[in-house]
Amino acid sequence: MKKLRKQNTLYFNTSLTLVLGFLSFTLISLLLIFHFVLGPMANRAADDLGGLMHILSKSWFSLPANKKQAFQLHLSEQHQLFITDEHVSVTDITIIYPFIPRLEKALHHHVGQKIIIKQDASKDDCFWIFIPQGEQQVKIGFLHERLGPHPSKAIMGILITASLLILITTFLLVRRITYPITTLSKAVDLVGSGKLSTKIPEKGTKELVMVARNFNKMTQKITQLISNRNILFGGISHDLRTPITRMKIALELIKGSDNASLISGMNNDLEEMESLIKQALEFIKGMSKQHAINIEVSEIIAEVVSNYQRQNCIINWKNKACGRCDIDVNALRRVLCNLLDNAFRYSGNKPVDMFCLIKKDKLIIKIMDQGAGIPIDELEAVFQPFYRLDSSRNKKTGGSGLGLAIVQQLCDIHSWKVQLLAREQGGVEARLEITMS
Repeated sequence: MKKLRKQNTLYFNTSLTLVLGFLSFTLISLLLIFHFVLGPMANRAADDLGGLMHILSKSWFSLPANKKQAFQLHLSEQHQLFITDEHVSVTDITIIYPFIPRLEKALHHHVGQKIIIKQDASKDDCFWIFIPQGEQQVKIGFLHERLGPHPSKAIMGILITASLLILITTFLLVRRITYPITTLSKAVDLVGSGKLSTKIPEKGTKELVMVARNFNKMTQKITQLISNRNILFGGISHDLRTPITRMKIALELIKGSDNASLISGMNNDLEEMESLIKQALEFIKGMSKQHAINIEVSEIIAEVVSNYQRQNCIINWKNKACGRCDIDVNALRRVLCNLLDNAFRYSGNKPVDMFCLIKKDKLIIKIMDQGAGIPIDELEAVFQPFYRLDSSRNKKTGGSGLGLAIVQQLCDIHSWKVQLLAREQGGVEARLEITMS
């Protein structure tokens, strides 16, 4: 049952349904043929042979001795039957022959008493029938091949041939049905991983051509939408940065005036606006997948840790080998930096523990802070864009709400897995899982 559950695919389920359906139809057809055609034919053949043997036994009993040899020769050549009144060594039949019970029934009908067919003691394929005539027994023998048609062999041959044809036809038919679906599924996966140029060949039946055409149109529209969005955000960032730059210049020009607090507030607002624009652009750029290279992951981690240590941030990290894998370096660096930024921001810049381990084919990176933690029911929600635990959105209690959204987006694109887990001793554990290849 477990193996069948694992094979829960459209190809397997459709093939199994068709095979069971066709085999059931074949079996029912064979049963009907046997019951209404082969069975009556076998009964008729057994009745004819039983009647012939009864007549032969009477003829043999009434023949003079000098004509019996010629009669034996005639029966052997014309009817493949042996007849004698001499002793014959026989034994019980040990193998089931479908025709034998029918012949015994026919003999009982013609002779008027029960006749048991025996097997020749020296020949497995020879059978004898003892028919009483007066005080003697007439012994009539025949070879197995004399029976002629073999219904059981015919049924078995039909069943095997039908089964092979059903299996071959089913697998070819189902493959023809499921192949376009498999192609579409692979194309969807490619589009989901960022390869928006993926196209499906528009060929096949009318329905398949329509699906392929609509899919290709959809990818074109998605590409155009993303392009338009990038242009829009690029224009917004440019239009915002231009007045910000002018304001900075103006602030430099009025330094030294009596409005020092106003100038300081304006500077802070400008820096906040520029930071927000920068993170928004990072969120947009995260949609594109960069080229992966084969590298020792610990080198990337060591570089990130070193940058934070230069900013007087304490990270407890033991530089050790984490294994090599094909990875987008910029994406991993951005994910680690955003997770570390969160760890320091919400723990009041307390030391952060960082570990790297390999479990089977998974590379696991853990970042653990000593902050107040996140409520369990919000551990998933914080990955949403612009989501903040503080509903007031006070800039003193958190960032823009895009850091973890960027992390989630990058992980989805690269098929990584990121989780936030509550620690028993307080704080949050950020766990990043990467499949090594």
